Amino acid sequence: MKRLLAVLVGAGIALGGGAAAWAGTNGGGATKRAAAKQCLATAKAQDPTADKATLKASVKACLAAQGITGRQLTPEQQATRDALKQCLQGVKSANPSATKAQLATLAAPCLQQAGINPGQIGAKLKAAKACLAQVKADNPGAKRAALRDAVKACVQAGS
Repeated sequence: MKRLLAVLVGAGIALGGGAAAWAGTNGGGATKRAAAKQCLATAKAQDPTADKATLKASVKACLAAQGITGRQLTPEQQATRDALKQCLQGVKSANPSATKAQLATLAAPCLQQAGINPGQIGAKLKAAKACLAQVKADNPGAKRAALRDAVKACVQAGS
């Protein structure tokens, strides 16, 4: 019975991979999410007692087999991310009881020194929230995936 289940799961992976490749998985986010859900279901079926890290590795391998890879940061983006993490970790360790608002204020000079404009991040978040509110108002009965794509388009049009 286990062997039959393994064969069926293997066939499902092969068919799912072929269907995902045929559908063009490097395109829209909805297709990638569907492929990720299928890979997760397959990984859980193969090992129901697997921990989160094991499942994540299995899903990544399944997606990579289908030609879907994660977003790759440019060296500049990675350097900015590393500077941001280092700055925030330093401020948090120096002020363990500070609130988020206090940490943001304390981290501002460090972030500016690293070339990160904290006001720019806030402006982008405000624009995204405004787009979300507008899209929800324009499409009251829309599903989450449709809203996500519309918000993404709105944010890209505004930038």
